[in-house]
Amino acid sequence: MNVQLRFAATATFLFLFGCALPRPVVPPTGPIALALVTWNLNAGRGDVGRLVDDLAAGRLTDAPVSDYVLLLQEAVEGGDRDIAAFARGRSLDAHFTPIRRSPARTTGNAILSTRPLEHARVVALPRERQPRAAVAAIITVAGQRLSVASVHLENRLTWWRLALFADNARGRQAAALIAALPPGPGIVGRDMNTILGPHDPAWRTLLARYPDTPARPGPTFRERLVLDHLFFDLPDGWRATRTVLTDRYWSDHRPVLGVIRRER
Repeated sequence: MNVQLRFAATATFLFLFGCALPRPVVPPTGPIALALVTWNLNAGRGDVGRLVDDLAAGRLTDAPVSDYVLLLQEAVEGGDRDIAAFARGRSLDAHFTPIRRSPARTTGNAILSTRPLEHARVVALPRERQPRAAVAAIITVAGQRLSVASVHLENRLTWWRLALFADNARGRQAAALIAALPPGPGIVGRDMNTILGPHDPAWRTLLARYPDTPARPGPTFRERLVLDHLFFDLPDGWRATRTVLTDRYWSDHRPVLGVIRRER
């Protein structure tokens, strides 16, 4: 098969199966403007302190990081794992929203930031099996205002709805989140609980809204599932990379690190 025929066959396959040709990957080289981590803490078990130490010292990047944002799921309120107390101890701005309460603990989503969190709020999502919500805020970095959000989508439905409707449930939640966030540059960190990968409605919805998202990273859960993601819509001249960290820091999910650089 000659080159033209091979190209035509490949393009036809991608069109029919809803895929897109990957964009060329050119590593950004400008100074680090902001680092972000999205991470499911496994009901507070993740060692946030050690991760922050590694991030700030530059052990996770090629240079120390002065400004960073943590987009956390399954953070804990109260007790020795209280996320708000940790933030105060590190002089970080923080906003937490409880999602699930039990006699043992209260867990939810949180944003921790070296930059002030403006207009921090809770975004309620359509309920499927359990209550779900996002926490969102605005930060200003290098004169640019960015929306940031942390969310944990539905992971499963009742057994009789699972096969047909789980992916659509997450799609509805993703659409509701996007509708509630302001237009313009922003970043969303989330545990998407997607089994269908890039064919999942939530995944497609977010990629359409956040067009500066790099190629998807590797598995973040049990060495095979890509559940955790960072999505980017960036100002002109800003570019992002994202990497799955090898260290779980005592959680059952690997953190996903995003690094934003200004090219001009």
